[in-house]
Amino acid sequence: MNSYIDETIKKDFTEDAAIRKAIDNIYDMLAELPKEKRLAFFEQISKPKNLDFVKEMGGIYYVVCTHFDREQKEDMITKVNRILSMAV
Repeated sequence: MNSYIDETIKKDFTEDAAIRKAIDNIYDMLAELPKEKRLAFFEQISKPKNLDFVKEMGGIYYVVCTHFDREQKEDMITKVNRILSMAV
């Protein structure tokens, strides 16, 4: 296992060899596929899963319903961080 420092949070993390091997196997599998099959593979896995959920915070239940606007400039991580910062 390799140890690294995550520069964004300044903490050590260890790369799991089994996970790295699985990722490398996926890369190898994709490299062998023709372009059309690679595109179909990524289209299949890129569709959002059901992301709706209910979250309880301080005795208040929040119902989160998701939808995506492909024209939007803000990515999901930025949006979630913005929403969470408003809840504090």
